[in-house]
Amino acid sequence: MTPFRWQNCYADVAAAKHDLTIRSFLDDVILPAIHQVEARITELGHSDEPAACFEQSDMEEVLAETKLAFCLAIQSIWERQLRAYLYGCAEALRPGEGVGAKVERANWPGMCALFRELRGIRIEAFPSFGELDTLHHLGNACRHGDGVSAAELTQRCPDWWPVYTSLPPEFGPSSPPRQTVAAMSVPVERIETFVGAIVGFWEDAAYIYRESIADKHESLERRLVRERIERAWRPTAEEHRA
Repeated sequence: MTPFRWQNCYADVAAAKHDLTIRSFLDDVILPAIHQVEARITELGHSDEPAACFEQSDMEEVLAETKLAFCLAIQSIWERQLRAYLYGCAEALRPGEGVGAKVERANWPGMCALFRELRGIRIEAFPSFGELDTLHHLGNACRHGDGVSAAELTQRCPDWWPVYTSLPPEFGPSSPPRQTVAAMSVPVERIETFVGAIVGFWEDAAYIYRESIADKHESLERRLVRERIERAWRPTAEEHRA
């Protein structure tokens, strides 16, 4: 099977450190901040102060909002990275055709379509796409509140909402509360998964870039031999014809 290759351009080089950027944001900013709030909640839980239980409840709300804010930041970084990458590809590969302007105006489905148009492979084929698509809906929900994306998240990620326990029959009929963004709590592990998906996407793109280099140094050839054995995803030309 022939490895899938695309036409390399400077945008591939410019994207080389995108994975490091988002990983550093997680490790050096997001996780320390979340752990600090969690530590404060634990401290208040062990406090004998009369008002501690009320302050603990307030801090739990702060924690939920902190996680939503970081989810929005992650989605924003990812979208800006991808849009800049596509714009660079458009300017290098399709100059003067107005494709760059389309990239600047495109929504998420439009960016997915432009990725296929510019790179010859569907972005949906990347193993990380499922998480990245969910991250898109999460970013929308964090930014706009309840709506279509929030409703989609209730189907994809029902564990982000509290489990509803119905009242005993003697209290009369009851219905579960509406699953709102305000009641949503994104697990820290899922935030890490979203970052991992972004990292994985750029690592996969970098692999395709290396495969697409025409005149490979022997050291790169040796590296690719190892990668083709070790990688879980190795797109082929036969599978991904434009």
